[in-house]
Amino acid sequence: MKARVALWLISAAAVALGAVYIKAPGYMDADYYMANGQVLAAGLGWQEPFLWNYLNDPQGLPQPSHQYWMPLASLLAALGMRLFGLHFRAGQMVFLLLASLVPVAVHALARSMGLDRQAALLAGGLAVASGFFYPFMLTSDTFALYALLGALWMLALQRARRGALGLWLAVGAISGLAHLSRADGALILVASAAFVALQWRCSWRALLALVAGYGLVMAPWWARNWVQLGALFPAGAARALWLLRYDELFTYPAAALTPDRWLGAGLEHLLQARLTALGWNLLSLLATNGLVFLAPLMVWGAWRQRKQPLVRLGAVYLALLMVVMSFVFPFAGRRGGFFHSSAALMPLLWSLAPVGLKAFVQWGARQRGWRALLAWRTFAGGALALAVLTTALLYQRRVVGPDPRQPRWSASARAYRQVGEWLAEQGAVGQRVAVNNPPGFYLATGMPAVVLPSGGLEALAAVVGDFQVAWVVLDANNPDLQPLYQGSVQVPWLQWAGTLPDEERGPVVVYRVVDEGQP
Repeated sequence: MKARVALWLISAAAVALGAVYIKAPGYMDADYYMANGQVLAAGLGWQEPFLWNYLNDPQGLPQPSHQYWMPLASLLAALGMRLFGLHFRAGQMVFLLLASLVPVAVHALARSMGLDRQAALLAGGLAVASGFFYPFMLTSDTFALYALLGALWMLALQRARRGALGLWLAVGAISGLAHLSRADGALILVASAAFVALQWRCSWRALLALVAGYGLVMAPWWARNWVQLGALFPAGAARALWLLRYDELFTYPAAALTPDRWLGAGLEHLLQARLTALGWNLLSLLATNGLVFLAPLMVWGAWRQRKQPLVRLGAVYLALLMVVMSFVFPFAGRRGGFFHSSAALMPLLWSLAPVGLKAFVQWGARQRGWRALLAWRTFAGGALALAVLTTALLYQRRVVGPDPRQPRWSASARAYRQVGEWLAEQGAVGQRVAVNNPPGFYLATGMPAVVLPSGGLEALAAVVGDFQVAWVVLDANNPDLQPLYQGSVQVPWLQWAGTLPDEERGPVVVYRVVDEGQP
């Protein structure tokens, strides 16, 4: 108990220190959860005053919320804002608390797997110095939530192996919470069911309890979908299956994303995209999840613990995740989906690294005559120090940047606030804007926004006409609209209104939609 309290205090200090420069969500996923949390906390219900994709054939603004991403992170952000006010720091508080608890849960998981006190402390320490995951744990996204649920899932399943149906009900409930966190969280239920079937020759009572616990958690969300959307699941989300490149996620109209068009691309193109995604995801597993130097220890630890039920469970989940994020949703998987969802696996991987290190020390003692205790302390301390150093360097580069007074993490929010202030001076308050990151723009300005579509000027014209867009805001990250961004083409329904400097991301170009020649 004392070890876990000490670990939590260290973790809380690391979380507080990291949160200093994370003053905004930082990217669209986190913006989305925070923006919807703000709407919920303000009592406006399950609706969003922005559109970040067109998959569900939206008819206007506001539209029903969470038709692609799941709601739990928004509910957590709303909880913080109901308690402390409608601003980012308030919504961030719950995520910081969850992040501080992850190392404690990792320590508990490591002990449940039979690791000694020193090895379990190292596992918890690696969770504190979490490398690439560290800044993402501290914002309004699912990383800390998913890692904590992953640890609780494995702890519950470890105890449920004794056969108590109530514990299988708990495993199912945790699977439901994982699904409420991420759409692919359903894989945790599938992995749990597969684990039951493989380990107990399909115990029907355990399976029924598992599904019942999952259903109890998910039922209110399905009821909301049925009442608001007329279906248990948003119909348009399945169109993401038919993408030929990532930017097609923003296709308008989305009815163009069809199986026939997808098949028409040819087997070679489809297979190449999936093999490329598989390669990137395997590389991410090595470099991002394993921090390169920890990956061999994790593999060695998994081999040494290969008969451990939780290792087999983790292997099933990893295999499912790799297949889904490489072959079913290759573009989303490569662009962050695998990274997001692998957070549930990190408590196990952090627990396996000390096992691999112990095996390495034992090999050195046998083959090289090392003094085992001294070698363990040296290598464990070195591994933790290297993890801390790597985490600090990654944080400085990704979050702080060259000027601590203007943290890189908040660059997008600062740019959008600047655009919002400029638009307010033009009398545009409340008018609709087409922009690269609609939830982030809404958070920064309070203005309704729709996403810039893929497909160039023709698609933009359709969006402007159908959604009564008054302003178009372009930055350098719009490949299909580069000629418009660079000013090399002109259209009769757009009038250049201004160019705002942005040292971090390049200039922002603003166009006004004019009545003459409007699409």
